[in-house]
Amino acid sequence: MLTFYELCGADKDVRFSPFVWRIKLMLAHKDVSYESQTVTFTDKSALEPSGLKTVPVIRDGDAWISESLTIARYLDEKFPQQPLFETALAAEQAILINNWFDRNIVAPMFPMIVGDIFDALDEENKVAFRQSREPRLGGRTIEEAQSSRDQACQAFKANLGPVEALLDNNKFLSGEAPAFADYCLMGSLMWPHIVTDFDPVEFSEPVRNWREDMFDLFDGLARKAKRAV
Repeated sequence: MLTFYELCGADKDVRFSPFVWRIKLMLAHKDVSYESQTVTFTDKSALEPSGLKTVPVIRDGDAWISESLTIARYLDEKFPQQPLFETALAAEQAILINNWFDRNIVAPMFPMIVGDIFDALDEENKVAFRQSREPRLGGRTIEEAQSSRDQACQAFKANLGPVEALLDNNKFLSGEAPAFADYCLMGSLMWPHIVTDFDPVEFSEPVRNWREDMFDLFDGLARKAKRAV
């Protein structure tokens, strides 16, 4: 059985990493069983045998696989049922999809919810999180970054344009059924869903409707996730 390593907060049942959620949904898509193991920002001892420092990570026997796109490709090779990529070409094109979501969805959402992530941590991890994340906030503190999230959300609206255009004509980003692109976006949106009541896509009816369909998948896996709020 696979071992799946997930990031947790002060409450071990609160799993908020957007990249981990991408893989969690892909594992459900393929109906692959796994054993879950948690790590925190300050305690990644469970990953020491691999030399890896960040999740998501899966261990399959002696093989350790990290990075969400690499894991997705591995899952399609190891478990070919219900593919995430219809063709080898689609798997290559997924590099662009993966990078687009990272840069246009995950990165701009981070300052909007960074304070809520901070609040979901215990005191030891709060110290480590502040030290490692504030340098990414352009000279702002965690509190300063989140205090301007209403303005940031206004700018964020334009980023969802390509997503909304796809959803105008398709039930899912991947067509009539969800696949890799859908799990990339839904994993990203689970990040704010888990840690805050603030909704960065509240303004977008197409995305909200799509998200409801994604919440219903796999017997409500995402909807049932424990939240920090």
